[in-house]
Amino acid sequence: MRIGILGSGQVGRALARGYARHGHEVRIGTRRDDVDGLPTGPPAEVAAAAELVVLAVLGSAAEALAGSLADELDGRVLVDTTNPLDVSTGTPQLFVGHTDSLGERVQRAAPGARVVKAYNTVGNALMVDPQLPGGPPSMFIGGDDQAAKDTVTALLRDTGWDVVDLGGIEASRWLEPMCLAWVAHGARTGTWEHAFRLLRPGV
Repeated sequence: MRIGILGSGQVGRALARGYARHGHEVRIGTRRDDVDGLPTGPPAEVAAAAELVVLAVLGSAAEALAGSLADELDGRVLVDTTNPLDVSTGTPQLFVGHTDSLGERVQRAAPGARVVKAYNTVGNALMVDPQLPGGPPSMFIGGDDQAAKDTVTALLRDTGWDVVDLGGIEASRWLEPMCLAWVAHGARTGTWEHAFRLLRPGV
């Protein structure tokens, strides 16, 4: 696929390199001139040219960026990797939750996009081709468009993941707090290469 990644931070770079290893044509949408030698372009141009777009920016910027590119994202599969993290007090908290979520805000900001929440419950080191004892970890996803979820599921399985579909984009209300559990384990142990696994019959 032609994959556009909005964001040039650690998540965007990790996904770009990983997808490229699997033969996908990847560009990073950024204002930066160089991102570790990876193909780049203006965000609007990258989003408009892609078959699948990944939103990989800070949670505080996600809604505004999606809204500013709503026309370019119309009809596109948009993978929302973001979390509504607020670390201003020193302890990670969510700036939205329970009755709303950042995933839902992104969907409202770009109503024509086919948003799928994914990747927000794991660190960038394991986002593509995770290798952990006990088999592939589980990637939890949510979104309102089944065809978009099917596309993302195929991409995830091809890059080493078990996939668990939790329903519509409102599932982001449960997925985003899972990030805090992931962070808490990392903070207590000082290790960050861990992931969740849902054990269920027949899988």
